[in-house]
Amino acid sequence: MTQAIYAPPLPPARSIAQVGGKRSWSEPRPANLADAKALVRLKIALAREAEHMIFDVRDRGELLRRTTVELSAAVAGERGIFVLQRIGDLVGYIDVRSVCIEGAAEFASFNLAIRTRWQGRGLGTSLVKSAEEWVRRRRIPFLIFHVAVRNDRAFALYQRLGYTVCGDVVAANKESGATRSGVCSQTA
Repeated sequence: MTQAIYAPPLPPARSIAQVGGKRSWSEPRPANLADAKALVRLKIALAREAEHMIFDVRDRGELLRRTTVELSAAVAGERGIFVLQRIGDLVGYIDVRSVCIEGAAEFASFNLAIRTRWQGRGLGTSLVKSAEEWVRRRRIPFLIFHVAVRNDRAFALYQRLGYTVCGDVVAANKESGATRSGVCSQTA
């Protein structure tokens, strides 16, 4: 089953949470090819610490190749990859792309991931707002994404941002068998 999430567009992000009165991380910024190795390190760390993340990190060379291809597409404007950095290390990212059917952009989809120790500080909100702005600039009508059913933190974040669940999807996972994911969307 899949639950859809519809809400009016949100305004672009203007600020980011602060810790101790000082900024402790950067504003979301578009990723570039120079971020490839740092993004690979982030994906590997996320695969280790987050039960809901699905990254194939066994072959680091292949992961670097795939990440470089994704970043090349982002630099070309075909997808949006935004990153957050803390003292030189990437702590989170969002990867948004349009999905075309018969040559027309029907909807956009994204993957969001933040290192566990940095969650709950407004970073997810900032990254989602960057993705929403990317979608708005392209006049894509819907934003749809999957959330693992047991990922309560993610569901809470998306509800705070005005999203609603539009259904459940059953997806097969090679290692653990079938898993269920919520699907969320928003008009852009």
